[in-house]
Amino acid sequence: MVKKHKWFLSMFRDARSGAFDLSEADHFLRVVPELTQIISLAEKIWEISLDPTLAILDQFNFGATLLDHRGCLKRCNEHADALFGSGLLVRHGRVHAADRESDTRLQRMIGAAVSSALNGAIPVEPEVIARDGSFWLLAEVVPMTSFVRDLFSGGDLLLYFTVLVGDRPLSAQLLGQAFQLTAAEARLAVSLTAGDGVDAASARLAIGRETARTQLRAILAKTGTHRQAELTALLSRLPSRH
Repeated sequence: MVKKHKWFLSMFRDARSGAFDLSEADHFLRVVPELTQIISLAEKIWEISLDPTLAILDQFNFGATLLDHRGCLKRCNEHADALFGSGLLVRHGRVHAADRESDTRLQRMIGAAVSSALNGAIPVEPEVIARDGSFWLLAEVVPMTSFVRDLFSGGDLLLYFTVLVGDRPLSAQLLGQAFQLTAAEARLAVSLTAGDGVDAASARLAIGRETARTQLRAILAKTGTHRQAELTALLSRLPSRH
């Protein structure tokens, strides 16, 4: 046990040599202190190496955190650190959203990612985190592949946050993923954000006016907004990413 982590050293020999006896086990125990020092040093080097790697995501304005196989926080970059106290917090070693409903969605997403990491890295849908008085956050989590795990020098999950503010055309696919909109609802939301009213949007999309209104009600419910102006203000903050 080193820094509350269990380490295992496997040792084998062929059948002709037979099993290890107690006297040989005693020899192994004598080197445990030296092995502990080596492991402790390796962990310190690993932690130092995380900072410049996570800083790469700082350059892309992502708040990035590394989580372990239980979903507990291991490390974060400067952008993520700045978000704590501004809609995010750490409680009992885990990342939480200050907004209760958002936190329910965030914990469900992290839990799904933990399960996904154990069952073949099944894609996990992103979630939107509401913040009091600040732009919303788009939370996404990626189970580590062996390549990404090597890149980030450890960690089992990469949880990152994007501030939903931007002025480029929206991605209907991103809207659908972020707010669980249907393809038709996402197309209408993009059209409304571009400045169309319901009539103009329904004409542009070749759908009936009542159909557009029904879809708008569904969009408002899913995004937690109450009128078209509020919806447009929210969605205009979303970045365009493909």
